[in-house]
Amino acid sequence: ITRQDQVYIDFSCIQTQPDIQTAVFRMTFSSVVQVVSSRPWRYSLTTKAYIDPGRTQAVYSNTKVRLNQKIWVELDTDGLDEKLVALVTDSCWATDQASPTEGRKYYLIKNGCPNSEGQRVRVEGNGVGTSNYFSFNMFQLTGSSAELYLHCKLQLCDKQKNSCVKVHLL
Repeated sequence: ITRQDQVYIDFSCIQTQPDIQTAVFRMTFSSVVQVVSSRPWRYSLTTKAYIDPGRTQAVYSNTKVRLNQKIWVELDTDGLDEKLVALVTDSCWATDQASPTEGRKYYLIKNGCPNSEGQRVRVEGNGVGTSNYFSFNMFQLTGSSAELYLHCKLQLCDKQKNSCVKVHLL
């Protein structure tokens, strides 16, 4: 080796541009209506998905939803007195299977609180009246198909007795 001469080394960095993944999802149902009888109440519970914050543009089966696109989900009851009852969204999670207990789970809401991971889930009006809604950015469970199933566990709370009854919306 020599230490006397100057040595020129051609030095460069190569950074590859990451692939931009785009996927289009289609919602099978724009809304789900479930009639529930739970003493002393009989009411209907509707879940609807929207693509705008004002919740006026419903998601239909032909609506294209892209990854990272914001979606608003409204949970609304009909037949309950808002002065007496409050709807509380206890938890909502997504699975890659139709069953709420099978496959991988990703919680959007857990114990009434939004998933703080990535700070992209927002819950509004939870436990205030007979409806509430939440928003999240569309995602896909890694390594699974484009099918994503949303499940929620709700509670009806008697405002005067401070007691709650659990309701499953699947």
